Amino acid sequence: MRHPILLSLLALALPLPALAQQAFPAPEDAAQALVDALGTDRADPARLETVLGKGWKDYVPADVERSDVQAFLDRYRERHAIEAAGADRAVLSVGTDPWTFPVPLAKGASGWSFDLKAGAEEIRARAIGRNELAAIDSALAYHDAQVEYASVDRDGDGVLEYAQKFVSTDGRHDGLYWAEDDDGHISPLGPLFGDATPQGDWHGYRFRILAAQGPSAPGGAYGYRLGEDMSRGFALVAWPAKYGETGIKSFIVSHDGEVFQKDLGPRGDQAASAMERFDPDDSWTTVPSRATAGN
Repeated sequence: MRHPILLSLLALALPLPALAQQAFPAPEDAAQALVDALGTDRADPARLETVLGKGWKDYVPADVERSDVQAFLDRYRERHAIEAAGADRAVLSVGTDPWTFPVPLAKGASGWSFDLKAGAEEIRARAIGRNELAAIDSALAYHDAQVEYASVDRDGDGVLEYAQKFVSTDGRHDGLYWAEDDDGHISPLGPLFGDATPQGDWHGYRFRILAAQGPSAPGGAYGYRLGEDMSRGFALVAWPAKYGETGIKSFIVSHDGEVFQKDLGPRGDQAASAMERFDPDDSWTTVPSRATAGN
């Protein structure tokens, strides 16, 4: 489930300023103070600064939707608990379907307070996890879209072939996505991505279609094209737009339908951009099917 403060923090990528916060006698007191500061109808800026420090606007920006705040408060009132997270550390859990507030509580000399630095790291890690799951789901959606695309002769040349690009040329169906037109044919990526397509960054990832496979792929090395038609198979590589910020792992998938993952490192964008074929050697590992269940 998505939460307002979590969503606000997802965009936080700047160093945190020094924060002057109030310390509380117990972690429960700090949690209740946060809830009180969020208010019944509107947040109290002065109280939020007391609870979270001078940088509170980075966590609860003025334009955050009140309905999002209310969803968090409803879950807090539904159920809340303080859970130990190590020596002098604790976390706030809310809701009957427990969700852990990403900013932990730390005990210092003066008492308990929210540890915003640790919270920023946790939120970044959660954002990366969600982006990676979205990339895996997108790879599988690409697989399904290619299968559907090749079920019809899209260009009337008598060959069932796979798409060699994501977005079609205007007025044509030579890509996996095209705007709704009068012929009644919905593009394969339409129901999966709506009006958005994996052009450029998509949930923090970039994508390229591959037109060949290497010796480590099922069936060995061969190209997917026969003449101008990509009819022998298809593949895809997905990699983080900003390594360490929007994702860590890169992913590949082919017509075989199995997704593989690998950490290509800080310069992985160069490796992925130069990748010409699907070749899951021993350095790649299979993505467990349950990884697509959500986060």
